[in-house]
Amino acid sequence: RTRLDRVTAANCKLVDVNQLFLPNDTVTHVPNIKRLNIDPVFPNRTNLLHLHNMAISRAFFFSYILQKAADNDEPGFMYYFMSVIADVAANRFLNSSAIYYAPNMSFTPSYKSFFNKTMPLFAPRAYRADDFNDPYHLEGTSTLNTIEAIDLGAIPLDTPSRNYSSDQYRINEWYHHWLPDLTKRQDSKTTYTVQITHYNGTNETFTWHGPPAASDNPGPVKWTRPYFDCDRSNKWTYGATVPI
Repeated sequence: RTRLDRVTAANCKLVDVNQLFLPNDTVTHVPNIKRLNIDPVFPNRTNLLHLHNMAISRAFFFSYILQKAADNDEPGFMYYFMSVIADVAANRFLNSSAIYYAPNMSFTPSYKSFFNKTMPLFAPRAYRADDFNDPYHLEGTSTLNTIEAIDLGAIPLDTPSRNYSSDQYRINEWYHHWLPDLTKRQDSKTTYTVQITHYNGTNETFTWHGPPAASDNPGPVKWTRPYFDCDRSNKWTYGATVPI
C-alpha cells in the first residue's frame, strides 16, 4: 500500500520511473487465452476477462477492415475516435481504450488534399472522466457516463516527453510490447482466411494478417505491469495490449 500512496499526480513526473510500475505478480489469476478452458476464471476476474476479449476482438476487427477495404474506403480519423469511445461505453469497468500507431504509419482517406502522406503520430484514446464535481450534477457522485477522447499524437514539435513512442514518455511499456515492428515482413505475421458469401450468391475467399493466434508464442494478448497513468488519468492502471 505504501508504494501505491507514494506516487501522486503532483510528483509522478519527478519520481524514478521504477516507482511508476508495480511487479507483474501484483495482479494474479490474469485470464490467458491459452488456458481459458483449463484454469477457472474467478468471479472477481470477469472484468479482466472482458478486457482480454475486447482487446482481441477490436484488434481482429481493425486488422480485417484495414486490409479488406480499398484505400479510399478505409475509416477516417473520426471513426477511430468513435470506436474507442464505444469500447469504454460498453463496460462501466473498462476505463480507457486506445489505438496507437507507430510513427508515420497512420493514413486517412478523408484528407483529400493530403494524398499519399502519413501522419507523424496518431493515437486516439478515450477515457472515462470523473464528473462528480460538475455543477449540474447535484448528487456529487460520478455517473460513469462522461467519456473524453483525445489524440495523444497531437503534440508540439520537440516534446519527446509527450511522444508515446519515445522512451522519455516513461509509462509507455504497452507501446513497446509490440512496436516498433522490427521484422517489417508480412510473412512474419499470422495469416487468417475468411469465406465471404455475397448477396448475389457468389463466394469469395479473403486472406489477411491479424494478431497472433492462441497457439502462437506468446499469444495475442500481453498484459502490462500495473502502472501509474501519470499526467493522464493519474490513477493506477492495468491493461491489455493486442497488435493490429
